[in-house]
Amino acid sequence: MTTNLSVIEYYGEQNRKTCGYCKGSKSCFSHGMHAYAMTTQDYQDLIDRGWRRSGEYCYKPNNKITCCPSYTIKCDTEQFKLSKSQKKILKRMSKFLKDGIKNASGESSSKVDAVENCDLPNEIVEIPDIARREINSEDIANVTKQINPTCDIALKRFKYNAKDFNPKENNEKSVTDLNKDHIKKPSMKAKQIRLERKKAKLESRGLSLESERSKLKNQEKSLNDFIHNPSESDRHKLKLKLVECKSRECLSHLRETYALYEKYQTIIHNDPPESLTDFLEFLQKSPIKNYKPENGPADGYGSFHQQYWLDDKLIAVGVVDILPYCVSSVYFFYDPDYSFLSLGTYGSLREIELVKKLSETVPLLKYYYMGFYIHSCPKMKYKGKLTASYLLCPEKYSWHLLTDEIKEKLEQKKYQVFNNDVNFKDEEEFTRNDLNEVLILFQKNSYASYLEFKQIKSRNYDREILEYGNLVGKSCAHRMLFLAF
Repeated sequence: MTTNLSVIEYYGEQNRKTCGYCKGSKSCFSHGMHAYAMTTQDYQDLIDRGWRRSGEYCYKPNNKITCCPSYTIKCDTEQFKLSKSQKKILKRMSKFLKDGIKNASGESSSKVDAVENCDLPNEIVEIPDIARREINSEDIANVTKQINPTCDIALKRFKYNAKDFNPKENNEKSVTDLNKDHIKKPSMKAKQIRLERKKAKLESRGLSLESERSKLKNQEKSLNDFIHNPSESDRHKLKLKLVECKSRECLSHLRETYALYEKYQTIIHNDPPESLTDFLEFLQKSPIKNYKPENGPADGYGSFHQQYWLDDKLIAVGVVDILPYCVSSVYFFYDPDYSFLSLGTYGSLREIELVKKLSETVPLLKYYYMGFYIHSCPKMKYKGKLTASYLLCPEKYSWHLLTDEIKEKLEQKKYQVFNNDVNFKDEEEFTRNDLNEVLILFQKNSYASYLEFKQIKSRNYDREILEYGNLVGKSCAHRMLFLAF
């Protein structure tokens, strides 16, 4: 019989030559594995335990010892609220599409908002120099359970501190006298004047400022309201297309996609062109199996490229995974010529809107995963600006709202455990009692439980599988095939 299982080859702990964030040498530690095939439910469960994929390579930072602890971050799109700067970016795009004006003020400028449009450091990671097994998709598709036919596959400010100043001791004018000599008495701020006028006007009509504010809050525009609605009179046309990574349509635009990626990497990240041989390996290939259940999203689950076409020109691509509970952002790259549109932030907002649209059909699919939040890396802090965002506890795997309190703790110490409840139980905890139920793939097309495998092959992988099981969780360890030739 054929089966539909994830197949992985566990590599163990890896030490990268250079950290992609702090550029430290041999200070970046993680655990890695190669995924020959991966179900969407398995990958969903893996990212909920701190894993992330780059192409077919999956890795989990060893946050206790690595130089830049990386915390999985997600945004609850049902609680998401637009910030003023995000609204400004959406309005800027609308203005550009409608009138061809490059920014909200109508001035042509390529200056990018340094806070809201920080560029993500290259999250593409190096694959460890380990020879992969001779196994292909045909082998995987025909894996048979030769020993035990039953296999339960469960789905589940800056601050200025003035020094004490004593004018008598220093025989100088007091601060007040200095202000009188050099600074005019400050007048009421224009904003405050307008507020007072509005308040008086409302009171004359028997209304209160508070009630009007409450009314406006209830009428607050949604994200979709700020996304430009195309019309025939528009100066520019922007079209978003969601295509499967392995589809004929996606492959037909591969040359354009690669040219865009090359331009982005060389200009934004200063990568030499000769180093960009990793595009297909990391952004086109995916181990995730695409499938379309009747009650799922219209385009199904799996790995996709969300293409941004401006007047028939490809200007941005968002590589995303659509999973049972979320849209996971893999990578985003764009044409630097359009930096004035803050495409990095704009892309995030459109991916949030994608989640909102998908949740109309699949209510459980309501989260937007942004990869890793690295507080010690200034360029990664922008992810915490999406409200409401949650961080995954690196030890107990519970979710915690990213608050100012958590940020302050991360300022004091890079590695933090967010869940301090001593009675909290990790339901996916893997123990020695769970060892025998791990599925072992051997002889390319046969698999058995670890207990049965030991009896056949007389090989002991206890230490390796215990480490692996603890990292992926009990359910994944009992569902995925552990490659052991």
